[in-house]
Amino acid sequence: MLVLAGDIGGTKTRLCVARVQPGAPGVAPRVTFGGSQRYDSRAHAGFEVVLRDFLAGLPAAERPRLAGFGIAGPVNDRRCRTTNLPWVVDARDLEQGLGFAHVALANDFVALARGIPAVEPALLATLHAGPREPLGPCAILGAGTGLGEAILVPVAGREPLVLATEGGHATFAPRDELEGEVQRFLAARHGHVSWERLVCGEGLVNLVEALSTALDLPIPERIGTLLVRDRAAAPPQITAAARAGEPLCARALQLFCSLYGAEAGNLALKCLPTGGVFVAGGIAPKLLPELEDGRFAEGYLAKGRMRAVLAGFSVQVVLDEEVALRGAALLAAGAATAVAGAATESVTESPLPA
Repeated sequence: MLVLAGDIGGTKTRLCVARVQPGAPGVAPRVTFGGSQRYDSRAHAGFEVVLRDFLAGLPAAERPRLAGFGIAGPVNDRRCRTTNLPWVVDARDLEQGLGFAHVALANDFVALARGIPAVEPALLATLHAGPREPLGPCAILGAGTGLGEAILVPVAGREPLVLATEGGHATFAPRDELEGEVQRFLAARHGHVSWERLVCGEGLVNLVEALSTALDLPIPERIGTLLVRDRAAAPPQITAAARAGEPLCARALQLFCSLYGAEAGNLALKCLPTGGVFVAGGIAPKLLPELEDGRFAEGYLAKGRMRAVLAGFSVQVVLDEEVALRGAALLAAGAATAVAGAATESVTESPLPA
């Protein structure tokens, strides 16, 4: 069947038409994509504006009637007020206003988690080796505009169960005096300091500012200018400066990777992921060399008496850039059972648009 899939993030929104074909028993369904389009989320007043623009480019005969969207924020009663955007997205409004038979709306990491079982092994980079049980629970987390977390529980012969969380907003716990200084710096600015204040794109910027004060190191002029004019553009420049050996940026990036691992370990302790820990999101593939240098793994393992427990779980970075869209497409296809037979049969089966 053809479906419309979307990944709605605080920085970008991606939409595409996808075809979902059922897999053999024990094999994940196959998802193939048509042309996708990327939008700057912050440049639009709301998601419906973006969606209407995308649909306007599709011939009427090729518009899917089932849609699935992963969205960065908590979803309650098929409605989401986004965390990092001034958007409210309601599945019922989209159905009524745009003629969909059914819209599946889920937290972005619920959608991403649904796509994990379909990721090819070649698109997984191992940070810590360990066994994986096919039906064991999986922990998924990923830094991007924010920090998403979810838990996936495979079910034999059925679609997996995905537990949505807002774990990225749990309170950050410093592990040493330097991290305590970082926490105090950010508490003075924000009040509550969550893991998301540190482990995301903005988190890397926050670490540079906090460590500049804690370590009495100057912020490089180029980075300082960006912090005033365009903070969203600063993380790639901080990374580049760190790789060039700039002391403050290097310390910030090292601490970022260690904290990322520490929070992965926290999530793993809460669900004992014998199916594996998966590090997804937009940042991890870009920082793969730094994540592989041991700081992430040590941060993940450093849980005292629980070190040996965590050592028994595999930890892998997801390099598949389509995993969130893949999961959204599977959500849309799974929703077909919630639609009346006539509506399900009306799903367009024409070839994917070029």
